[in-house]
Amino acid sequence: MFGYVTINRGELKVRELETYESYYCGLCRVLKDRYGLAGCTMLNYDMTFLGMLLSSLYEEKEEPAKRVCRPGFKRPLLKKKSKKQLSQTAVVTESLGYAADMNYMLAYHNHMDNWLDEHSFASLNMVHLMQKNYRKLAKKYPRQHKAIASYIQKLHVCEAANEKNIEAAANLTGEAMAEIYAAKDDYWQDTLRQMGYYMGKFIYLMDAYDDVEKDSKDGSYNPFKELYKQEGFEEKVRQYLELIMSCCCRAFEVLPIIDNAEIMRNILYAGVWAKYTRVTQERKKPETTGEGENKAAEKAAE
Repeated sequence: MFGYVTINRGELKVRELETYESYYCGLCRVLKDRYGLAGCTMLNYDMTFLGMLLSSLYEEKEEPAKRVCRPGFKRPLLKKKSKKQLSQTAVVTESLGYAADMNYMLAYHNHMDNWLDEHSFASLNMVHLMQKNYRKLAKKYPRQHKAIASYIQKLHVCEAANEKNIEAAANLTGEAMAEIYAAKDDYWQDTLRQMGYYMGKFIYLMDAYDDVEKDSKDGSYNPFKELYKQEGFEEKVRQYLELIMSCCCRAFEVLPIIDNAEIMRNILYAGVWAKYTRVTQERKKPETTGEGENKAAEKAAE
């Protein structure tokens, strides 16, 4: 479900792109240091954004660290690098450490969910491997653990009941993400919760929009299945997602962030829409092809 909160590469300056990559690689570095090479495979864009957001808000010191790219590692953000480039420094901050821990906790529940829903033995094996570390994190972050565990449980109930209210499952995701964004009990926690809440809703519904065709065919739960049958589906979803993201952006603009603010605006105002644009374009292709075939058939018939 995660992976939508990324950059719009074409609109970033070279220096801004390098800064973002240093955070992306920094999160990978922390995951590797804390959880081994397997931790690197859990890396996602969403927690990179969270790490940068919190690091910039709290003006944390950036400690240099070597990148951990290795042959065979799937690194979708980074283009092919030379050995010299791969040895360049990343940055590590206190909040990237927090983001890495949240990344691990979410990955654990994702594997647990895959086992329960799809009976994936690969995911079951990962659950066993991750269990010891997860228990430690649950004690370290009891509030976040409770929020994530409660979210997963309620989401299963929602899906089992085939809840048709679009808001229901999305709100659950938002509530869990709100607790993850509020890393500290301080003055900014309410604003961060608000931002996390809307970001969580956006991620869930963006994922549902992405999968609605597949879910409609195989019978899987999707809150957009009924709306998908109606005329104007694309426009209604776009307006709804825009409303949610505008609330998230409004909360972000309240935060007194100076460092890396333009990079995060690139993500919030453009990057999060990259997958949406790609999906809408792909859905138009079959229609265009079909129209072309129909016109060709009409000419042949004449």
